[in-house]
Amino acid sequence: MRQRWLLLVVAVPIYTFALMVLTTVVIGAIAVEDRTSIDWAQYPSEVLAAIGKDEWWAMFGIPAVVIVVTQAVFLIPMFSKRPPRGERSMSLLLSLVIAAAVAAMLTFALMLGVIEFVQTVLEASLDLDDTLAMTVLVAALVGSWGFWSGILLVFSRGIWADRALGRIVGLLVGGTLLEVLVVLPLDIMVRRRTDCYCFAGTFFALCLAVIATLWLAGPGVVIALMSKKHRLWRETHCERCGYAKGPSPGPKCPECSYAWVGQ
Repeated sequence: MRQRWLLLVVAVPIYTFALMVLTTVVIGAIAVEDRTSIDWAQYPSEVLAAIGKDEWWAMFGIPAVVIVVTQAVFLIPMFSKRPPRGERSMSLLLSLVIAAAVAAMLTFALMLGVIEFVQTVLEASLDLDDTLAMTVLVAALVGSWGFWSGILLVFSRGIWADRALGRIVGLLVGGTLLEVLVVLPLDIMVRRRTDCYCFAGTFFALCLAVIATLWLAGPGVVIALMSKKHRLWRETHCERCGYAKGPSPGPKCPECSYAWVGQ
């Protein structure tokens, strides 16, 4: 047990720092107009020099810590001794709320990209008061979060935690790839029409898609590794109460009378 905690103490900071560097490289590459001239070996240090050390820690360190913490909370149901069913686990509910936040972020990013593209094509802008604009954006983000929370809660009802989380991660990965395919050509069109593309909605949409991809990668790997272990557990234990079936299981559990599937 002590070795596991020691491994976590060492691995988590390394993982967090790796996320910071990777986010810096990818988002920096999105921001650069001519990527053919980039020296990728020196690129992270060049970005660090351009932004400044303190600013870099604030811009990329805080998001990296948030990613790691939310990933850990999202994966808690995967490490329970008995895989909980979807409707019984409070930790699974929290995982679904976090997944809904990722989905809301992707929806919000797509909205920003489409709005920027429409404004660019029409050569017009939404001249809203700053307070009103911020209120609308926050309302859209919160509303999307609530909408996706409800969808995911219904979707995962009665499904085992590892199955529910695995399916959700798969759907979010697919949604992220689809969003990139939609926003990327829009971003190219916007860049051709403006000199200030780094503050464009399509640029922010691509950045949020990158963050979502990095967030999904960690849980995706862990779920793939843990699913087999949980599947073996369900084959040898009662799905309702966790009673060990033994070498000659009857048609139902002697502890809770639950009819075993396949018996």
